[in-house]
Formats: sequence, structure tokens, C-alpha cells
Amino acid sequence: MTELLHAEIAKVESLVQAGVGLLALVMIVAVWVRTKAFVPTLGAVVFGAVVTWSVHNVAFLQSKVDQEFSSLPAVVVDADHLARA
Repeated sequence: MTELLHAEIAKVESLVQAGVGLLALVMIVAVWVRTKAFVPTLGAVVFGAVVTWSVHNVAFLQSKVDQEFSSLPAVVVDADHLARA
């Protein structure tokens, strides 16, 4: 049962990744058609590339966030000290 769920989740992930790539392409074309200018179109290309890369590398980004949170020092609050203050 869990293998089936993992397979379906993998299919949905690949579908979402393909959808994001398609939307990035549509966004680039729409910006070019609307403005006919190089700079906004280049901005759309860069933005689409960043979003597409982020969607395809969620595991990498998640591991970086986990590393940052695990490297933070633990904060201990003394409730007795707060009550006396």
C-alpha cells in the first residue's frame, strides 16, 4: 500500500514540475508579447529559471534549511526567573 502511495506521489511531483516549467515558458512568452523589450523578457527568463530550479531541487533546499535550524543555539528560558522579574 505504501509503495503505491509513494509511486502516486512521485507522479504528482513530476506533474507539478512539468506544470511549473510550462508556466515559466508561458510567462516568458507573455512578457515578450506584451512588452517587446529585452530587459523585461530577460527578467522573466531569470525568474522562471529560479522558480523551475527551486521546484526541481526541493530536497536540496530542505536540507539547507534543516542545517541552518540545527546549527542555531538552543534557547532556554527559566520560568522561575521570569516570574520573579
